[in-house]
Amino acid sequence: MGDVALKYRLMPESPDSDVDAIIESIPSSIPDDASLGAHEVKPFAFGLNAIMIVIMGVDREGFATEVENGLSSLKSVQTVVLEEQSLV
Repeated sequence: MGDVALKYRLMPESPDSDVDAIIESIPSSIPDDASLGAHEVKPFAFGLNAIMIVIMGVDREGFATEVENGLSSLKSVQTVVLEEQSLV
């Protein structure tokens, strides 16, 4: 078993959403064997910013689903999209 990198795009509910607060709350919402890697805020559309993040963890069954469920539960996050998944 190796490690996996999951690249996600999180879309806040509105342009007024506090993206810094969302980023700070990510580590507590993902499984214990996952870690937040790189993150970047990119302009998306109509004043809305997308939060691009990389989650690192062990390649095991159900890992991506657990991460996605945790990210979806974040306050002020409307959508979570898995952009890329790769073994490290």
